[in-house]
Amino acid sequence: MPPTIEKPGFSAPSFSWDEYIRYRPAYPPSFWNRIYNYHSSHLGQFGVAHDVGAGAGIASQDLARNFEKVIVSDPNDNYTTIASVRLITQSGYPKEKFTFMQERGEERSVESATVDLLVVCEAIHWMEIDVVMKEFARQVKPGGTLAISHYGRPVMVDNVAAQGVWDRMFDVWGRRNFYRDEVHTRTIRNGVTGLDVIPFSMDHWEEGVRRVWINTRGKDDAFSMSVKHTDPFPSRVGEGDAREWIEDDGDWVDEKDVQWLKGLFASFIPTIPEDEIKELWDEMEDVVGKGKKVRFAWPIVQLIAGRRQ
Repeated sequence: MPPTIEKPGFSAPSFSWDEYIRYRPAYPPSFWNRIYNYHSSHLGQFGVAHDVGAGAGIASQDLARNFEKVIVSDPNDNYTTIASVRLITQSGYPKEKFTFMQERGEERSVESATVDLLVVCEAIHWMEIDVVMKEFARQVKPGGTLAISHYGRPVMVDNVAAQGVWDRMFDVWGRRNFYRDEVHTRTIRNGVTGLDVIPFSMDHWEEGVRRVWINTRGKDDAFSMSVKHTDPFPSRVGEGDAREWIEDDGDWVDEKDVQWLKGLFASFIPTIPEDEIKELWDEMEDVVGKGKKVRFAWPIVQLIAGRRQ
């Protein structure tokens, strides 16, 4: 009998959306305001939005409040069904508002120049960058907006010892997953660049693409998952792109105990079983303090671009 090959990433059978939503950061109003304000200032319409790599429809929930129609697409089995339940059954939106598609971001089912706002939240690092960027340019209307975002692992605030243990945990994660296979290696290399790997062709996008780095503390490697196991792709930032830095953004700061950190760490896939790094978790408990909490900040990058007229 041939060996069982585990499906990559979010398609792995062990993955749980309930756990993911519980431990990952919510997208705060400031995140959406940055996108919507840009879109409005460029006279973008609020007709059709497309949430690419939508998963369980986390971003689609906010898009549904602001757009007449929302396309929800994801390549993984059953995810658009989960999104449908969350958006229609649980949130109460009319089913006519949505179009659900099980397909990769690289595919071409959406008609050309029909999307006012296309968003990709915490998903583009899994995609073939050059292919999807051409596809996004095809879908977005002239005058429309493309918004891509990615956050890295959180950084401990004012607790150097806890950060040291956290780094060593992710070195274990990196050693296991960076060299796992071609898909995971490419995905990690894309993510650790802070999306600098994403180019915006001036044939398609207005000059002055916004690249907003939040809570990165001036570090070029703020999005590295592992200190030891990292090999980012070369930067493809355009000369006319506009870099911005925002520090100490409280919308991306939280405070939790060690038990919660265990759940968060497990949400980074493929996961490392808790018992494999028990000594590190014991050490984390010591440096944080039993029953106490540690403060941390999420580094996040937002790319916002306007489609040429």
